[in-house]
Amino acid sequence: MKSNELVNLFLDSKKGYFRYLAFIEGPIEYSLEVLREYLKVNNNPSTGYFFHPWIEGSKQRLKGFLNYLPQIVDIDYSSSQKYLGSTFDLVIIDAMDDFRPSYIARAIETVRGGGLALIYSDNIDKGKLYKSTITRDGKVSNLFENMFREEIKKHRGVIYYHNDIHVKPFSSQEVSRPRRSRSGKHPEVAKLCVTDDQVKVLDEIDFILEEGKRLFIVTAPRGRGKSASVGLSLPVIISLSKYPLSIVVTSLNYWSGAEIMKFAEMALRAMKKRFRRNVSRDGKILSLEIGESWIRWLPPDLAKDYHGNIIVMDEAAALGKEFIDYVLRRWEKAVLVTTVHGYEGSGKIFLKVLEAYEKERNAQRLNLEFPIRYSKGDPVEKFLYDVFLLNVNVESGDFQGRIIEVTPESLFNVREKLMRVYGILVTAHYRNTPDDLMVLGDATFQRIFLAENDVGVAQVVEEGGLSDEKVDSLSAGEENLGHLIPQRLVKYSRLREFGKLRGWRVMRIAVVPDLQNRGIGSRILSEIEKEAIREGIDWIGSSFLANYNVVKFWTKNGFIPVYMSTKKNESLGGYSVIVAKALSPEATGLIRNASIFFKDKLLRTLHQVYFNVDPLVITRLLKSTPSIDERFTIPDLYIRKINSYLDGTLPYNAVAEAVHMLGEKYFKELKFTVDDALLAGLVSRTFQGKSWYHAGVSLGKKSAEVEETLRQAIRSILNKYQLN
Repeated sequence: MKSNELVNLFLDSKKGYFRYLAFIEGPIEYSLEVLREYLKVNNNPSTGYFFHPWIEGSKQRLKGFLNYLPQIVDIDYSSSQKYLGSTFDLVIIDAMDDFRPSYIARAIETVRGGGLALIYSDNIDKGKLYKSTITRDGKVSNLFENMFREEIKKHRGVIYYHNDIHVKPFSSQEVSRPRRSRSGKHPEVAKLCVTDDQVKVLDEIDFILEEGKRLFIVTAPRGRGKSASVGLSLPVIISLSKYPLSIVVTSLNYWSGAEIMKFAEMALRAMKKRFRRNVSRDGKILSLEIGESWIRWLPPDLAKDYHGNIIVMDEAAALGKEFIDYVLRRWEKAVLVTTVHGYEGSGKIFLKVLEAYEKERNAQRLNLEFPIRYSKGDPVEKFLYDVFLLNVNVESGDFQGRIIEVTPESLFNVREKLMRVYGILVTAHYRNTPDDLMVLGDATFQRIFLAENDVGVAQVVEEGGLSDEKVDSLSAGEENLGHLIPQRLVKYSRLREFGKLRGWRVMRIAVVPDLQNRGIGSRILSEIEKEAIREGIDWIGSSFLANYNVVKFWTKNGFIPVYMSTKKNESLGGYSVIVAKALSPEATGLIRNASIFFKDKLLRTLHQVYFNVDPLVITRLLKSTPSIDERFTIPDLYIRKINSYLDGTLPYNAVAEAVHMLGEKYFKELKFTVDDALLAGLVSRTFQGKSWYHAGVSLGKKSAEVEETLRQAIRSILNKYQLN
């Protein structure tokens, strides 16, 4: 292609406010050639340069681009989340050292209309950092990379060089530029909006001030300005309120909610309000004070119990349903903002959660459709959606009663099949990233099981079978996510011998929504277990975020809990639980011991380490561990004290130690069953040490109802032990 043809393409993209993507897989000189042509259209572009600055040679490559672009914002991939709200004319993505799908997608999304995203690499198959994490014994596949290249060649608006050049032009006639045609109720703030969708958020936000509990939901694909519009609306709410307002903004990390704080400040300036801002040393806007009102960002664990009038949850899907449920019980007014379909968006199952919230509560939901950074119909957005399968739909079918094993090759060779299978995983999980697709394609140490006719899927990875040297490394603290369960049990439970056993970890398991709760997931697990036994595997297990229904599913299928993380996983928004099932005599004793010690850890540390975990989850975990025959005797004095509490003579605090001993006896011996809902009251008040109020918020009950639940649990245990 002649150079003037590239210039014409870039001129047309500028006219139509859409983006081009250039993917150069070859000598860096070709990347510089494309850059020179783009500079003929925009000779002083704002530029973001994404790379790993700490890898040898990376800064030298950056210097080569600085010869043409003196003003570059250099961005470390690992901190790139901070730049999600930034917008550049030109983004250069150094894929020489790494080709990680989530990094690529995140960087491309910062390019504005009329701009260029330029990816350059020598060869995306080899020598890449993220790919090394899914390489085992020198083996790894290239299915994802091959699919990426094929999609590049198919899509318009993309320039691809690999031995020769492929270009499929796009036209400005095919897009609609973002525009704002109305000023709405708040014109001084609306002028900061790019689209009418954003103005609608400003106009409708006063719903949150209506009497009683209110939930305002804003959803959108990435790049629609949802966080910005909510940020703009917060000063509007304050101005409309008759009383001072305290507004808490929370998100998984500060940068996920930074746009809300940034645009709240912009709105205050547009409204000519006097305010005071509190900014951290690294530039984070932590609070905005407007007279007696304020807007403050807080981390989730502080935000949920903070005293305020309104709470705003940004990227709510990442916070998790359990957290949101707690907040909605605790707070009178809530604003929930979340991405749907985007590369870091929620799974479609979360849309069903939102629909349930709308039915159960006084709620209003707005969906923003028009992009703000580029035109509607942008070809690069379509490419991202297609290559990373961001918008796959799952069609329900009939379970044919068969579970089969398939290979990654069989999926990636038939795109329709891949879309159906990957779609099940995306639909069933709250949070997905493009990295998941790369693992599905490239990991050679995985097994994939399907419920015919494509109505359920399980992704299993092989773990364990480690050498003494490797076990020593894990015991000394080495991280190895490729052997997640052995790493946790060797390091934290000090079970060295477990690392030598061979296991299968069920990384993901999902069933289409319409067929859930019909035993299909259990059938898949049963087939996995049979195959594992045939192949001489010692154990199977899984690691997942602590959730009552998920724990119940695994324990119902014979798995027992052996580990829970001692702090919340900040990137996932929850506590990780590991369950396991022994398949060999060697594994049986190790897993049983791990579970018994886990029970002991829970009972001793719920008041501190696991204070914030859902009491129902704790209850199910404790009931699923093995019983311990300790000849646990409760003194008669304690029995008399407990009965005095039950008949109303003594208050709870006067008998707390006796109730604690009774509960400990029950959970250690597990001689009979007591309803989880009753035991959760006992766990929350007695073992976690929550106040009646906070126990009530955790369980969705009033304080008096929690105490009555606790009394019922105590009566049930006393009666079945015949201690009363």
